[in-house]
Amino acid sequence: MSVYKIKGSPFYHYAFDVKRRRFTGSTRLRDEDAAIAFEAERKAEARAIVERDEAELRGPLTLQIACNRWWAEYGSTLADQKIKSALDRLVEIIGGKTYLHDITDDVVSRMVQQRRKDTRRDRTVDGKNGKRQILYRPITTSTVNRTTDLLRRVMNRARDNWSASVPRMPTWAKHRLKEKQRHVRELTAADESALDAAEAPDYAELRRFAILTGLRRRDMLITWPQVDFELGIIRVMTKGDTPRIIPMTREIYAMLWRRRGHHPTFVFTYQAERNSVIPKSKGGGVRTKGNRYPITYYGISSHKARRWQKAGVSARIHDLRHTAGMRTLRGTGNLKAVQKLLGHTDIAITAKFYTDANVEDLRAAMEASHKPRELTQSEPKLIEKKE
Repeated sequence: MSVYKIKGSPFYHYAFDVKRRRFTGSTRLRDEDAAIAFEAERKAEARAIVERDEAELRGPLTLQIACNRWWAEYGSTLADQKIKSALDRLVEIIGGKTYLHDITDDVVSRMVQQRRKDTRRDRTVDGKNGKRQILYRPITTSTVNRTTDLLRRVMNRARDNWSASVPRMPTWAKHRLKEKQRHVRELTAADESALDAAEAPDYAELRRFAILTGLRRRDMLITWPQVDFELGIIRVMTKGDTPRIIPMTREIYAMLWRRRGHHPTFVFTYQAERNSVIPKSKGGGVRTKGNRYPITYYGISSHKARRWQKAGVSARIHDLRHTAGMRTLRGTGNLKAVQKLLGHTDIAITAKFYTDANVEDLRAAMEASHKPRELTQSEPKLIEKKE
């Protein structure tokens, strides 16, 4: 039978292959004969789609088609949610109808210069007349470089996987901008005290969980099937679909144990403070005051924008992860342990950001390497840090 029914649906469904491409779906029809006729029409459309795509690949490939295919085949499987918007910006700057073989060093250079002018939303502040004002800041040099790398990845895949005609690649290395190194931002005890006073308790506990585990924002929103109280572990799928095991400390164990019964699926929830309607783009749904709802990816951002500014803490959500790494290195002196905690595939990545955590060890080494001298009364003495 070419069409079939599945459990729980009154409609007939179809599934067929055209030149090794799979097409499936619902006919939205209850009559079998009508469903068979619908499937025949869908097969004709599928053949036309396949022939069109093959014709496009046989000829010169445009940037728009290449970006769409790269996203469908590979980009959509990645954890980074900003890739799609970066692809769209690439197409907007260079032009979707530009052929890949026409993307030269000059085109890439112009793209880089245009990308450097882009801005991103920074924060919301109180403006005149009590109105909220959105402030923007230029995108970082590393963001510009990632955009260039993204174009390189699309063109490499077109050449190597799709046999597209790309006679000469741009010289990518000369288009990379020098990135400014910065110190890793770590939350201090004073920062945490200020946030404890400003944040809602449920979000404050999620923040603490993030600092203890070093998980990225999307990974910290765990579900109960990921939690194993018997073994004392949390199972997560991190960046690049890499499975990881996070051991629970006594504090993490107690934190999660308290949250049992709040929600059947999600571990971290919040209690609505008022009735509201959430936009579909940010999870959607009606929120009733007093009820509990899962904390969402976008909910973390909106809560931070309101409460962290109120607390006077100028840090990013990702700095919670940096705080985990810095404190682990300071407590253990073991860079390998930090790599394991943060899930870095290469210890060079860990070393790049977390080598300055042992500043007290460095101070002690500097003191030991020089013969001490008596200070005059006018010279200040270093106040030793008490544990």
